[in-house]
Amino acid sequence: AFTLSDGTNVLASDATTLDWNASGSGVAKGVGPFGTPLTVGQNFQFLYQSNLASIDGSPTALFNGLDSTANGTKDTAAGKNYEFTIVAMLNETVTSTTANHATFGLAPGDNKVAIYYDTAANASTTGGTGFDDGTLIALLTIVPENTQSEFTVTAPGAGQGSTKITARIVDGGDFIDPAYLQGVSEMLFGVNFESNLNYPAGNSSTSNFQIGGSSMFPDYVAGNNDIVFKVDGSNTFTNAVPEPGTMMLLGMGMMGLVGATRRRRAPKA
Repeated sequence: AFTLSDGTNVLASDATTLDWNASGSGVAKGVGPFGTPLTVGQNFQFLYQSNLASIDGSPTALFNGLDSTANGTKDTAAGKNYEFTIVAMLNETVTSTTANHATFGLAPGDNKVAIYYDTAANASTTGGTGFDDGTLIALLTIVPENTQSEFTVTAPGAGQGSTKITARIVDGGDFIDPAYLQGVSEMLFGVNFESNLNYPAGNSSTSNFQIGGSSMFPDYVAGNNDIVFKVDGSNTFTNAVPEPGTMMLLGMGMMGLVGATRRRRAPKA
């Protein structure tokens, strides 16, 4: 279990899961339009952005100030005054493909996952802004070991996928700030990140990704050769891992390039 804080005050203790918004967005770059066949050895980049919707743990009264709407403005009338956001960029390569199934591995390049805390609470799904600004509280590098993905087409225009990704503190700038995630940065731990991908994107629809934020995650505007997805995810921190560093299992289904079914759980705001 870990403690989630705002840098000063405890927001939740005995926490095990960060549940990211069901309206999270992802884009597969250069693999569209939807239904375009994949080839073995083909590389592409996937971008992801979302905001925290809830936590599995013991929240304090201050946790009620979490703004989880991702509508671009802070809901001060409802007492919402902060947000947590997550962004990722991954380079993938197609390792096998059939008529309805494909597998993927990690390709060389900048492969990063980051979490931010922001009192502006300005994340906007449609604008693609406010996801990689504020205070950077965690930055991890995704590595090839134990990183793999698969996707199966289940019907025309529909499918289901998952991804297992290992991320560690590798580069000099990688870190996890214990002022925000206490009981995590000073020990070995795992992050089980599971999500489902849906196409079309519905209330996650956007052309804009990681706009106006950190230079680590360059602005990107999706075009006709890209595919935008609805991505619903959560991650669980654990203490036991087989080797030093941090392990992330990211069930993003992001390599599917065709839609996926939603995870069976109650929808979030």
